[in-house]
Amino acid sequence: MTAWLAEHMTVHGGFGILVAVLLLPALEAALPVIGALLPGQTAVVLGGMLAWHGHVSVEATLLVAVAGALLGNLAGYAVGRRWRARFLAPLCRGERRRRYTRRALGLIERRGGHAVFVGRFTAVLRTLVPTLCGATGMPLRRYLLWSAASSAVWAPAFVLIGYVMGPAGPG
Repeated sequence: MTAWLAEHMTVHGGFGILVAVLLLPALEAALPVIGALLPGQTAVVLGGMLAWHGHVSVEATLLVAVAGALLGNLAGYAVGRRWRARFLAPLCRGERRRRYTRRALGLIERRGGHAVFVGRFTAVLRTLVPTLCGATGMPLRRYLLWSAASSAVWAPAFVLIGYVMGPAGPG
């Protein structure tokens, strides 16, 4: 799957790489189904690898990855805020699911900022936390602060991982 993604990222040169690095992290956080199929961090790591090969600048890859993470987080938050009942209804079917959902929402309400930060680095949480934060009504200002902080750490970390792996990767 990563070879296919790398091949399709480079078809349009630097523009194609930056579009993938922007859209995949954004779609991952906004639409959990997309994130399950192709994690956005894969595109960010590949962007770093392709930057090592000179297809695109490291700085551009880094800025676009941060922007993609922030856009996705905001979209996921908006989905949770707007469609709270529709989003939570399937999670509350059955006593066991209802109990787990209550616990998860309680955790977001109590420690939402930490959940946003840690969630950015964890595959499953990266797709669910933004929507849960919107559904719980976490204040937007607080959410944006934690989202920006986590994105500002996450993007450079994964671009750097890709850049260091660059010699071994597609190019």
